[in-house]
Amino acid sequence: MNFVADTHALLWWFTDSQKLGKKAAAIFEECEKGESIVFIPAIVIAEALSIFDKKRVSFDFKKLLKRLNESEHFVIVALDYPVLQKMIELTDIPELHDKIIVSTAKYLNLPIITKDGVLQGLSHVKTVW
Repeated sequence: MNFVADTHALLWWFTDSQKLGKKAAAIFEECEKGESIVFIPAIVIAEALSIFDKKRVSFDFKKLLKRLNESEHFVIVALDYPVLQKMIELTDIPELHDKIIVSTAKYLNLPIITKDGVLQGLSHVKTVW
């Protein structure tokens, strides 16, 4: 099965953080083995860069980007017209970044790897942690 990753999930996987949920870690491991694909909304990469720039988490952003680019099993999804169309339908998600992540997942019809309580609480969104 394939998934969409949110920012914390991606960064916690990349930095080997103990904060990453067991199911989430297993999904990333499956992806590394080529057993699934993890789709990453472009906004997640932008947020990761912002976190790197602000030094809120210590990691090598260029290494992360290179690793994602070299993998066939991590796919960055552009913020394009189909995703924007899905965003119009989401009136119950006020935060822009979350709205883009959910819209991407809805467009791809995939669950989101997230610890975000707001997203986990939405009845129309499937999440995994």
